[in-house]
Formats: sequence, structure tokens, C-alpha cells
Amino acid sequence: MLQNYFKTALRTILRERYYALIKVIGLALGLGTTMVIFVYVSHEVSFDNYHRNVDRMYCIVQTNLWDPAGGLFNSTGPAVAFGLINEYPEIEAVMRINTPGAQLVRYTKPDGDIIAINEERFFAADSNFFSFFDYKLKEGDPQTALKGIGKVVLSDKAAIRLFGDQPALGKIILVGNDRTAVEVTGVTETQPTNTHFHFDYMISMYTNPNIKEFDWSWIWTQVVTYVKLRPGADAVALDMKLKTFADRYALATFKKLHMDYNSFVRERGEWKLYLQPVKDIHLQSYKTGNRLGPEGDIRYVYVFSAIGIFILLIAIINFVNLSTARAAKRAKEVGVKKTLGVLRKSLVMQFQVEHIMMTFVAMLLGLGVMEILRLIIQPVVGIEIPISAMNGALSVALILITPVLVGFFAGLYPAFYLTSFQPAQVLKGRLSSGFKKSTFRNTLVVFQFSISIVLMVATLVVFQQLKFYQTKDIGFDRENLIVINHVDKIGQQLESFREEISQIPGVTSASLSMDIREGFEDMFMREGDDTKHSISIIKVEEHFFETTKMKLLSGRVFEKNRPSDLNAVVLTETTCRLLGWTIEEAIGKRVIYIGDDLGPQEVIGVVKDVHLQPLRNTIFPFMFFNIQSNINGPDRIALVRYNTEEVSELTNKLEAKWKQLSDSPMSFSFYDEQLKQQYVPERRLGAMFIIFTGLSITIAVMGLVGLVSYSAEQRKKEIGIRKVFGASLPGIYLMFNKEYIRLIIIALFTAAPTSWYLMQQWLSAIPEHNRITISPLIFVSAFIAELILAVICVGYLAIRAASLNPVEVLKEE
Repeated sequence: MLQNYFKTALRTILRERYYALIKVIGLALGLGTTMVIFVYVSHEVSFDNYHRNVDRMYCIVQTNLWDPAGGLFNSTGPAVAFGLINEYPEIEAVMRINTPGAQLVRYTKPDGDIIAINEERFFAADSNFFSFFDYKLKEGDPQTALKGIGKVVLSDKAAIRLFGDQPALGKIILVGNDRTAVEVTGVTETQPTNTHFHFDYMISMYTNPNIKEFDWSWIWTQVVTYVKLRPGADAVALDMKLKTFADRYALATFKKLHMDYNSFVRERGEWKLYLQPVKDIHLQSYKTGNRLGPEGDIRYVYVFSAIGIFILLIAIINFVNLSTARAAKRAKEVGVKKTLGVLRKSLVMQFQVEHIMMTFVAMLLGLGVMEILRLIIQPVVGIEIPISAMNGALSVALILITPVLVGFFAGLYPAFYLTSFQPAQVLKGRLSSGFKKSTFRNTLVVFQFSISIVLMVATLVVFQQLKFYQTKDIGFDRENLIVINHVDKIGQQLESFREEISQIPGVTSASLSMDIREGFEDMFMREGDDTKHSISIIKVEEHFFETTKMKLLSGRVFEKNRPSDLNAVVLTETTCRLLGWTIEEAIGKRVIYIGDDLGPQEVIGVVKDVHLQPLRNTIFPFMFFNIQSNINGPDRIALVRYNTEEVSELTNKLEAKWKQLSDSPMSFSFYDEQLKQQYVPERRLGAMFIIFTGLSITIAVMGLVGLVSYSAEQRKKEIGIRKVFGASLPGIYLMFNKEYIRLIIIALFTAAPTSWYLMQQWLSAIPEHNRITISPLIFVSAFIAELILAVICVGYLAIRAASLNPVEVLKEE
């Protein structure tokens, strides 16, 4: 019996191969899209799951002391770890990771040649690091690799960069400007991709002298603290206890700094600590940040999962629509079989076998579509979709079961619908006209195009917001600006380097400063007021404001020949408002730094607000200190403003000047290109929307082509009669299209409020002055684009049908 079902299904598919092909290709696109999203989601939710005891591992997050907008962040002071291990017996172990920043690494080869590399992924960790995280070592002992001072574990890639294929264990490398000697005590195997941080150098914690200096501090928030709970410990109960932890343990830090803890907390509302599961860090870091690596966002996982489901629904709708559209022909088949005594359940089984066969073929094609999409999406969007993320057994099960389920549910309505007809009515031809129009089928078409319009509107909104980011005035000229990194490595010849590069033809200005791309916040108060404010500091010299072209609103900037400027500051507008001054009255006021005995700093100028952080964030208050000030911040960059088209020649000249003063490689970038990197999440989202919008429209239009083709076949006699009575070619063409134009108009009015609401929710997370207003033109553009695509794609079929010779058509009757 089953063999007969397969034979009959195969004959039917071959007989109606044109429509079967549309259904199979549409479903293959839907299944392929859904599978590639499934692989992406599987990878995203698998982060850090490979660690032993990951369910007992947590990161400590706390109230963000430095952000005026509040919130949480996953940075803590070094002293937090000591309080945790002493206070809570349910904690089995505590481990910290510090981020000393990029370092210059040197290795002297046996032949005397020196390899010098600027390394970015440079961390420091406590000695129990490898008992927390399962990074495998191919060289060294994980139990002892980070014990003591002067130890470092390298990644396999870093070891190759330094030593080639030679063993790394026991070799000595020099780190930083002071050329601290450290011994290589381990080399990792290739690190997994699904981990919330990767490192190239992991030095033992106290190799970084700053850790020893600030071991007592709760507000030198330069470490990430992890805890591992004892088996059976109640994480929820511990999380509740941590709410009052800072109130008891941070007091010692404040006493040492001669600060009042209670007033500090009142100004910020609270200071609380929380447990964040390690396996949640990646996808929840959009809330808390990720000091050690790139941030993830679980909201995008939800968005792409929903898109995958909707695109699969569009493909299934094609399946159902084309099946019901062909009902007139299949109904006669059903009527004859029923007259011959075939039971309804046998007919239902026949239709289900037919649909399941097609979905199996679609699944095979869908695997190819999945791989093509994976290879396109990874480089274009810039996300990882490793095929290894698919669990072997689960993937095989899905590939085998999905066609059965999709085929069953896609064929469910057509099977029961077509087998419900009375044979007498069908064979008398009384049902044929009922198949030409179908409210249910039209509703499905509207649903298809509504999804496509929602995706297209989302795409347009994301790219308009991205364009806004890229064109908004950020307070200084972002164009034609080169950033030379780590110029502090030049040492005492910094000023000489600045002067020499400023004389290079094509360079209009050059300056030295702290790295303006990284925030360094500290606590300040205005003279006469004890209220503490978190303000980002940047140390600059007198050429900085000329090079960046920041707009001076009042007062003046630093001048080289004014010794008093060593204790002076320049504020931004936001900082003035934060301290309670107008732009004019701020001049001559004094600011107090609470960190040490730096002394009062006189305000000499106010510049226009600058957006050094992504525009999706609230604007930070900034304070510019003299580069010679004693306040923290030894790292330096050089900013080079140029006006030449020969950029490659200019960078070669800059490198030549660098090599005269340093044996390390020069690292540089273009500031406007780096600004674009701040908006990678938006670009990824937009690129994904483009790809998935294109797929949804393709599938929807394929279904529409199938419906129009069948409609043309069914209405041949009608067209012939109309032409005999004088109907014109344009009139018949319009007759074919007006129904589908009406459906697309309905889809627009259905999709508009949905897409507006969804994108308004996305935009609401952006500060009001930094986001676009959704224009009605966006909806009009989406509608016109959908309409043009639909009319073009079905236009040929409509014209061909309208061009039929009425004599040939009516002769058949």
C-alpha cells in the first residue's frame, strides 16, 4: 500500500512539475534559512558551556559607579575578591582577571635578532585561572603555570608569532616599556570560539605591579572577579546576601581615601553586587558590558530566531496556497477515486505522502542553501556560524524529522480540504468556480507580504539610523585624522617625535594625548560642594584642540608657556552642567580630584560636547587635563591631521620617523574607520535584514508567480471571450494585477503598525537626541519596492495570458 502511495505521489509530482518545483524551491529556501539561523543560535547559546562546573561559576557584576546613566558593569576592584572568600562559606574559590592593556612584547632570538610585537589581548590572572576555565595547555602544567611573579601563558598563535615552530616553554620574553622579563610557562591549544574572552598573553597576577598597589581598593575597578560555588550552594540566596556586601566591605577603601561612603552611595542611589552566571555573560553583556571581550546581545538571537520561523512560514504558505489553488484539478481526481470506493483516510494519506516526499527533496536542497547562506553571511555580516555548532545526533534527527513534520503540517490543510468534496458535486463541475478565489488563500498571501514589508521597513530604519551615526556632528572633525598607537613606547623623545611628524608635508597638525577611544573615569567635585561626580579624564597637550578641531565655547585652551596650566582643566558642556555651572561662569572655578593630593584644578576653558563613545550611549562628561599633570594616565597616542591625497606615502614617512626613535613596530589607524567599528552591531543587524528580506520577498514572489500562472491557465476562456468583445491588452494586464496589488496594499496596512512598533522599541534604547524619527516615507518606499518587484515578476505571465489568440482558446471549448 505504501509503495502505491509513493508511486502515485511521484507521478503527480512529475505531472505538475512546474508547480512542484516552485513549492520545493520555496520550501528549500525557507528550510535553508531556518537551518542557518538554527546553527547561529546554537553557537550563540553554547558560549562557555564547555567549562567543567560551569553551572557553579559566576561573574561578579555591580552598580556602575562611573556611568552617569547608572546600570551595571562587570568590573570590580581587586579587594572585592578577598571579602567574598572570607565572608561567604558557600563560595569554593575566587579568581580575578586584570586588563593591563596592550603591551609591546620583545623576544631576542638565539642569533641576536629581536622580534617586537604590539599585542592587544594581554591579561593577568590569579594562579587558579586554569582550575576555573578549561583552556587546555599543549605545553606546561596548568596547576603551576601562573604561580609566582614573572610567569606567562601564551596562546598557540602568539607562540607561533614569537617562536615559530620552536618549543616555547622556558623561554624569556620582555614585556612593556620597562621590558619586564617573564618566563613562558605554558602554551594553550587552539581556544574555542564559543567563549566570552580570548587571550594571547596571560601573565601571573602580581607580575602587574598595579595589582599589588591597589589590592586594597574597591573603586580601582580594573579587574573582573569570578566565583565558583560549592556543590549544592544556593546561588539565589547568595545573590540576595550580596546586596549589602559593599555597604560593609567598601568602607575601608573610603576611609583610606578620606571619603564619606554614605554620601557617595546617596548620590548614586545604591551600590549592589550581583551574581551573573558565566554561561550568560556573552548574551547578557549588552547590559553589563564585557571587559575581557566583545559584547553579545540575546535580543538579536530572539530577532533572528523569529525571522527564521517567519521565513519558514512564508515557504509553507506557498506550499498550502499552490496546493489549494490546484484544487479544481485535484478535486476531480478525488471525486473519481471516491466514486470507485477509495476511503477518505487513504486519500489523506496519499496527499500527505506527496507533501512529505517534496519536503524531503526540499530538505536536501535546503542543506545546500544553508551552506551557501553560511558562507555568504559570515564574511558579509561578520559573525561566526561554525558548522561544528550543530550537535551531530541532534542535527541528523532534525534533518530526518523536520521534513516529516513540515510536510505533514504543510499538507494537512490541503489533504483534508481536497478530500472533503462530495463526488457528485465535483464531477458535475459545480465546484470549479469556487477555486478561482479563496479568502483563506488571499489571507495567506497578505501574511507573506506583510512579513516581507516588516523586514524591509526594519532594514530601512536600521540603515537610516546607521547613516545618522556616521554623519552626526560628534564635536570634532573625524575626517583626515590618523591615530598612532602606543607612542609612549618612544619614551623621552615623545615631543621630538611630535615636532618632526608635524613638519612632514601634508600634515597640518599633530598632537599627543591619552587614548581618546578609551574612557578612564574618576571621581571629582567642584570646590565648595561635597557632591562626587564621575567624569572621564583625558590628558592632552596644547596642540590637541587644534588637531581635533574641537570648538571652544568660552575661555581658552592650554598654552605651553603658562606653568599654571599644569593645574588647569578644560571642560565639556555636559561636565559644566553636571557641576552646576553655565558655560560662562565655569571659567575661573576650581575642580577637586578626590583620588589624591593633586590639588584644586582651575577651569580655563569649555569646549563643545564630544562624543567619544558610541552615539547609542548617553553622552559622557569629559575633563581635559594638561599632559604634564600628575593625574593617572601614562599611555599616549599621537593624532595626526593631514590634507594630502597621498595617504600611503604619508604613512610611510610617519613609519620612517618612528623607526628612527623606536625598535618596536608602529601601529596606526584612521579615526573615522575606527568610529565605524563602534557601530558593528547595527551594521550586522542591517546586513542580516537585507539578506533575510531578500529571501522572504523571493519566496513570497515565487508563490505569487505560481498563483498567477495557475490563474492564467484557469481563466483562458474568460480572457478569450473578453478579447472577442474588445478588451485591450493593458486592460487584461490590469485585470490580472489589480487583485494582487490590492493584497499588497492590505499587507502594507497590516505591516505598518507592527513594523513601526517593533522599530520604535529598538530606537527607544538610543538617547532621544541621537536617534532618527521614523518617517512615513519609509513605509511608502517599502510598499513601492514590494509592488514593483511583484508586478515585474508576474508581469510576463500576465502579458502572455493577455496575448493569447481567442480563436485558439475558444476552439478548445
